[in-house]
Amino acid sequence: MLTEVDETIVSIAGNEEMEVLSLLTAFSDNQLSFEQQQVSMTRGWLELSKQQNSCMFNKIKTPERLEVASFSHYPISIYPPLRLIVLAKNQQIFAQQLDLANMPANTQAQIGVVKDRAYGEYIDQQITKRPHEFYVRGGVSSSNKLIEMLKAERVLGVIEYSEVVDAYLRDNNKSLDYISIPIRHVEQPIYGYIACSKGDKGDKITAEIDRVMAQQSFQEAFIRMHDDFFGDAEKAILIPELELLFNLR
Repeated sequence: MLTEVDETIVSIAGNEEMEVLSLLTAFSDNQLSFEQQQVSMTRGWLELSKQQNSCMFNKIKTPERLEVASFSHYPISIYPPLRLIVLAKNQQIFAQQLDLANMPANTQAQIGVVKDRAYGEYIDQQITKRPHEFYVRGGVSSSNKLIEMLKAERVLGVIEYSEVVDAYLRDNNKSLDYISIPIRHVEQPIYGYIACSKGDKGDKITAEIDRVMAQQSFQEAFIRMHDDFFGDAEKAILIPELELLFNLR
């Protein structure tokens, strides 16, 4: 398993990723096993084409990615909509909802995003159309570095999940007075999948992952894991989505 430490749909917490992989291993009767190799996100996609039995965790499906990788049928993670994370004291700079097509004045190159990360169709389109509006950070641990830059007031905002910020602060024993601002046209949960090398070996891995995830016992354990991880507000959105996805309601 190629683990990028810089895309944090990209697991909100390493513990969550490990728990999902443990579930897959256990419910596969040990037909699946994973060894992790940490790489940057850009390198991860390159390595996927070289290592025929490699997979990456928590990948958003895009037409371009479907050309180079074999994706699991079921999502391996589900997250609330992305938000603009800003310091509470700077809240007045932004409206109650951020319009990426009409950004506030004096915010050029002040909204942090991770290089080569997929944020979903709408946000990706806006980043491509208006690159001057964003500060793009590459390399290892880019998501965490952007949070550090926000704390140091080197950027005005970061497009991220609130849970990512909370996990970073908790894991590093830090505090940050921030708010999360909804982004216009970004209202649906985001699904992340396992992406494996394209070819016979990768296809066999994704087929086994799909077989395991089709088991109702796995699905129920998977939902319990998300129920334990997220807060009440997030669970109200995500748990019904998962139940519908697995036809459990």
